[in-house]
Amino acid sequence: MRGVKRSARIWGATLVLLAGVGACDAAPPAPRGAPDTEFLLAGGDSTYWITSGARGARVRSAPILLTQIDGQFFEVFIADDGVDYADAGFAVARVYSRNVSQRDSVMLFDEGSVMREATAWKQRHPNESPLSPDDEPLMADPATMVSEELEILDVHGPWVTLNHLLDVDIADKTPHRHVGKRHVIDVRTGTRGTLLALFGPDEARRLIDAGRRSFTQLTDSIRSASDDRATVARETLESFQFDSTSFGLTDIAREPAVAFMVPGTGVDGEALALNLPPIQARTPDWWKMVAPTLPAWARDSSSLTWTRGRVAVIARPDENGDALRVALRVASENDSTEWPVTTVRAPAFQLIPLDSTSLSLPLRAALARAFDASSTLSGDAQVASRRIAPIRPRTRMPRATYRTVHLRSARHE
Repeated sequence: MRGVKRSARIWGATLVLLAGVGACDAAPPAPRGAPDTEFLLAGGDSTYWITSGARGARVRSAPILLTQIDGQFFEVFIADDGVDYADAGFAVARVYSRNVSQRDSVMLFDEGSVMREATAWKQRHPNESPLSPDDEPLMADPATMVSEELEILDVHGPWVTLNHLLDVDIADKTPHRHVGKRHVIDVRTGTRGTLLALFGPDEARRLIDAGRRSFTQLTDSIRSASDDRATVARETLESFQFDSTSFGLTDIAREPAVAFMVPGTGVDGEALALNLPPIQARTPDWWKMVAPTLPAWARDSSSLTWTRGRVAVIARPDENGDALRVALRVASENDSTEWPVTTVRAPAFQLIPLDSTSLSLPLRAALARAFDASSTLSGDAQVASRRIAPIRPRTRMPRATYRTVHLRSARHE
């Protein structure tokens, strides 16, 4: 999903904002005003701040990941660090969160292996000096490379789900290591989320048992299959070991679900992962703050909708499934008029209402500063404002299947 970063040194996927946000063919003034509403919509690698009213709509986007907890907004981001030598490189990725109303950040995740290996390598090579910006760059194929990659998959209220991949290739040390794992972390404190803490003892046991059964069924089907892909998969099957602590949060029809990632190792030592199908969980109390932010999909997957009082926010996938066209509609049995607002990058993750909360002036200013800082650090900024006219619903919509959050592929690249 999202590798939301706030540093110039990018080791994972770069962020791309959808070009021309809010741009479309000129539309005549609306015969009556668009609904008054304001919300944050997370889609693709960006968050879109959308405000509409009688005079039209204003859309602002930034590569920022936000979540709301008890009326406070928290930004979650990845920061890169590291040190390079002529023939060795050490790249660190850490996850932080920050209450947008405060300056200090909280470190959520720092696995620690990279810097431990860097310290040990330096002790074995005391005469080596780190490269400075004026030195020749790191060799294209260094003998030693220790790096980690972090990918933020989703955030549900106070809980962020991420994948961690560690690669350890050291010339004078064996064996090499390539391992991955999935984590759930509290964005307020950095506390690791466990199934016990999230769902209670009885439900935790049920989820673990269901995960083990799912893993057994998958491996049994691979062993019994006769096609070429199954033959290749069987070569590494024994390396996969179910780990009940390697899981993430997702949702099925706006209800909580758990998705286990089972780590393994390829024939060449590379890190592999089996992503098991999500398992629906019983709804805990903390999910009450999450459910309203999630969309409801139409039965034919032609649209997703957030209903917020008298206003419905509707997003429809384009023909390629790469973007979503966002429109507003007044929830009324006798009126299906819609106002197009903007196009956002797919998939959509959550909608955080702003007009239904007590968004104080200081908190609004803090939120604006967070958008400013994120756009400045990434080098991208999109602000669009235009008048919007209503449209009537189309009778046929393209079909899409990206309601379920797509996790990492079975093989880490």
